[in-house]
Amino acid sequence: MWRLRYLLLDRYPTFAYCDPDLYPVARDDEQAAADAWWSRADRGSPEVVAILGQHGYRQPLAADQRLVAYQDHKKLNVVVMRPVSQGYEFELSVGPGGEPDQTVVGVITTGGQISERSRRPRRGGCPICLEADTRIATPTGEVTIARLASGDPVWTVDRAGHRIAARVERVVRRPTPGPHLMLRLQLRDGRVLVAAGAHPGADGRYLRELRTGQRYDGTVVASVEWMTSTAAATYDILPSGPSGSYRANGILVGSTLG
Repeated sequence: MWRLRYLLLDRYPTFAYCDPDLYPVARDDEQAAADAWWSRADRGSPEVVAILGQHGYRQPLAADQRLVAYQDHKKLNVVVMRPVSQGYEFELSVGPGGEPDQTVVGVITTGGQISERSRRPRRGGCPICLEADTRIATPTGEVTIARLASGDPVWTVDRAGHRIAARVERVVRRPTPGPHLMLRLQLRDGRVLVAAGAHPGADGRYLRELRTGQRYDGTVVASVEWMTSTAAATYDILPSGPSGSYRANGILVGSTLG
C-alpha cells in the first residue's frame, strides 16, 4: 500500500496538504520532530521499509535522511486509501501552487493503475480547531462541540485556574481543504484529544509544541502523534471570562478566537 501511495504522489505533482509543522507558523525545529518520530518508528513496518526503499537509504540514517523520511511520512499519511476490489479507493487534495482547491477520488489497483472517479471543489483553510465529536465540559454535562451555540453554558477557568461557569460568546465552523493531519494528544492519566496541531493549549503554546514527558494540565504527556482525518470541518468556541479556556475531552485548551 505504501508503494502505491508513492505512485499517487508521482501522478499528482500538485498534491497539496496542510503541513502541521509549517502552519500557521513554521516551527524552527522540524529536524527535532523528525528525530523524535524516527526514534519511536517501527523500523520494520511496511511504511518505513517503503520510505527507505524509495530513497535507497540504509540504517542508521543521517540527520538529513531522517528529515526527508519524516517529510515523506507526513505526506504519505495524508493520502486516504480504502480497500476495494482489486485495489484501493484513494482520496487526496490537489491545487496549483500547493494550495488545496480540489479533492480527487479514484482507484489505484494493486498493480499501480490509476483511474479517477471524481474531482470536487474543496476550499477551506488548514485546520486549527477540533473535530465535531469533541466533548466539551458544561455545567449540565459534556456536549459535542458541533452542538454548542452562542449563549450556551460551559465550564472555563479564571486567571487563577479555578473552574467557573461561563457562556459561549462565539462558535466557529471552519471547512478543511480535504484529507489532513490532526494531532492525537494522550495524557498519562488516560485523557485523549484529537485536535489540529495549531490549536492553542491553555498556556498559549500550540498543541504541536507539547512533547512526551512534559507536564500538562496536572499530569504528564504520554504521547503526541499525527493521524489522518477526512473531517469536512473543524470547530472552536470562545467562552466568556478572563481566560477563554475550556475543557475538550477533559483536557484544558485555549481558543483560537480570543
